[in-house]
Amino acid sequence: GPCTDMNLLEIVAQTMCDTVCGRELLSGVASAKGVKMNMVSGMEARMLGEASMATCGMSPSEVNEIVEKILSKYEGRYHNAPEGLPFNRCYHVDSVEPTHEYLEVYDTVLDTVAECGIMF
Repeated sequence: GPCTDMNLLEIVAQTMCDTVCGRELLSGVASAKGVKMNMVSGMEARMLGEASMATCGMSPSEVNEIVEKILSKYEGRYHNAPEGLPFNRCYHVDSVEPTHEYLEVYDTVLDTVAECGIMF
């Protein structure tokens, strides 16, 4: 869910695969399988956009190598995925800005994926 590293890592992996394959529509922002209210935010869309831009120009084999590394960071938690936080706990509702906590999670994920080989 929102404000978790796993959610953002999943978005990066899916987006990289979709982008390198030339998918006409990127839609990887549906945490909690899209069934829970208020469990999505603009930070997930931001990660999707940044991952797509960073993937442009990569070959499928490059993407596969990076995605395998990213997947290894979260696949062991798949059946016990963190729920995350609802929108009003990961964003300041009045200003529609992400909380400091979410910005820290986001930055940590950027560092993690950089170690895997993709730079934003």
